[in-house]
Amino acid sequence: MVVVSTTGYIVAIFGPFFSDNNNNDASILKHIITNNYDDILNWIEENDILILDRGFRDSLGILKSLGIDVAMPSFLGPKQKQLDVQQANNSRFVTMLRWVVESVNSRIKRYKWFNQVIPNSSLPSIQDFMTITAALLNCFHTPMVNPSIDNDAIITHMNTLRTKSNELQKYLNDHQLTRNSVWDVIDLDHSAVTFPKLSLDEIRTFTLGVYQLRRARSYAEEHAGSTDLTDPNIEFPLQQCTQMGARDIIRIRFQSAHI
Repeated sequence: MVVVSTTGYIVAIFGPFFSDNNNNDASILKHIITNNYDDILNWIEENDILILDRGFRDSLGILKSLGIDVAMPSFLGPKQKQLDVQQANNSRFVTMLRWVVESVNSRIKRYKWFNQVIPNSSLPSIQDFMTITAALLNCFHTPMVNPSIDNDAIITHMNTLRTKSNELQKYLNDHQLTRNSVWDVIDLDHSAVTFPKLSLDEIRTFTLGVYQLRRARSYAEEHAGSTDLTDPNIEFPLQQCTQMGARDIIRIRFQSAHI
């Protein structure tokens, strides 16, 4: 288990641990804290915030008992098909910071030895190898996130949008436009819908940083009929509302963004 700062600096390496349905991420974290691995209880302070994914939800009790705040993506409630606006926005706030963990793991796997199935005979040495790798990354790699004059503006803008209602969703519900029968697949080459061409700076005002831009290509490839996004015959179904007064609304069916 790897503990990192919000800039990608590797703070600690724990493990390896045996993992199964009972010994999951939450159980491992509780074990680490209960046994005070690497004197963790002395360098985690009250009111610190741990940014975790949903797999750690069963460790919330012990963390809160120590006065540690936790930021975690929201969960779907009973009979809830998708997150509401507030839940989704809260989850995006977590993702905005937690992506660093995945990027650190990716950096570690750039070392060939870690990007493969590791033989059981090497298990006693894994922590030593990981510690050496973490030291090299901390020493020679640039931080994942650097201070920027735009950061304060982005945070202010995010807080402004956080509690804002979804006006488009409200419009669709009020006019009964969520039914599949009022949507038709359209041919982009013969569509009257024109989409504005945006500069990177303009796109960043929507994505609130670089994270979404960095993952945009791979995410689009997941939903396209080809990994060659320059292919003129690429299949990327686009639907247009057929109701009068709403024909300027388009939609694309996307799988959840794994927030």
